[in-house]
Amino acid sequence: MPARRSGIAFFLLTLFFSSWYLDQGPNANTVSRAAMVVAVVEQGTLRIDTFATLTDDRAWIGGHFYSEKAPLPALLMVPFHWMLHHLGLIGASDGTHINLDLLRLGGLLCGSIPFALIITLCWWRLCHFTTPSRALLLTWPTFFGSFLFVYSGSFYGHLIGAAFALGALIAMDRGDHLASGALIGAAVLCEYTIAILALCWVLDLTVGWARKRHTYAPVVRFVSGAVPFAAALLLYNTVVFNGPLQMGYDHVDMYRPQDGSMVEGLRPEALWGLTLSPYRGLLPYMPVLGIALAAWLLASERKLGLRVAVPALLTLLFTASVGMWWGGWAFGPRHLTVVAVLLAYRTLPWLVRVRWARWPYSALAIIGLAHAFLAKATVGYSLPTEVHDPFWGVILPAFLRLELTPWQWPVLLGLPAPLSTALFMVGCATVLTWAIIRTRHPANAPVPLS
Repeated sequence: MPARRSGIAFFLLTLFFSSWYLDQGPNANTVSRAAMVVAVVEQGTLRIDTFATLTDDRAWIGGHFYSEKAPLPALLMVPFHWMLHHLGLIGASDGTHINLDLLRLGGLLCGSIPFALIITLCWWRLCHFTTPSRALLLTWPTFFGSFLFVYSGSFYGHLIGAAFALGALIAMDRGDHLASGALIGAAVLCEYTIAILALCWVLDLTVGWARKRHTYAPVVRFVSGAVPFAAALLLYNTVVFNGPLQMGYDHVDMYRPQDGSMVEGLRPEALWGLTLSPYRGLLPYMPVLGIALAAWLLASERKLGLRVAVPALLTLLFTASVGMWWGGWAFGPRHLTVVAVLLAYRTLPWLVRVRWARWPYSALAIIGLAHAFLAKATVGYSLPTEVHDPFWGVILPAFLRLELTPWQWPVLLGLPAPLSTALFMVGCATVLTWAIIRTRHPANAPVPLS
């Protein structure tokens, strides 16, 4: 078990590298959130009419435009932007642009910090079963070598929602049901599909109460923690979209399926595309998760559970039923972010026990790191929908042409993009090499998993 000081040091080291790239691209998703922040701080309204031409991710209702995104990431940004804007550190935005510093700040607070926190929480759990250095070798390649890293530093809602959900799972496992309910409520306000997780947990607690005839207090505490967030969402929907069960996605004006519903039915091609395909497959875009899942399935006696496995499966099936299951221009299955995080948290400890997984793990870790690092260094998540093999069709050619992104903080300080990219890769390689050397002198033996 590491000391708290070691945990803080690990988090800061991880945050340093996870915030190396800060997204400032005019992406419809990130701009939609940023526009809401600007509207609240600089105009005193939730309407984004001034910025409507800058994003397609908008809802049209009552003669006005609003962000159609889950509101919490933008609302959490409001006090930070208010302070920095009034101090003159972030300038104003207008109908022609969103201030780039605001986009970078959103990427840091809602992308990089949650990403680093997720890795730290997984590392902390692994330290119960192995040495801190080996825990680093299991967590960094898993997450930095995945599609999750590509969204670190971007003002999306996926990573912050997944961080809240992971915190909720940890609180649930520890028996702190009130905190778990509050955290899962916050997660749903970042990404609505996380409600599947919340419903499964209510069912899990209810079944446990009915079977074991224990007190119903855990169910009450969990629901009590979530209720304020549910009430806030219902109030927000009523004020903005004229009904508690109305959401921004019901009023999107740029994409409307023929039958008027975002859910169009489960399709085999979507299931393939979200799991194994090089297009948006979870396992190709998070390779280490594949070997961790295999170790878990072969070694664990509990294959299905209402805390992770069942909600993960239901979220996959729901996402495969959505019209735009591929997530638009994206790197990997971004709508499965919370699934990837919770499955990794549950399954990575099993890699400590199984010796047969060491060489496959190493190979998959290298593949994942190469894939994610080259994407992050070049096009990021800006991969056209029609490109069905993004690595060979877009990412590798861009890297070979040295078309490297300038959206790196060292570049903002005057460093050339190639040098900054090289420093990032060398820095990460140095950390991993140090961890490998440390593992040659292990202090702790693996302990059985419960």
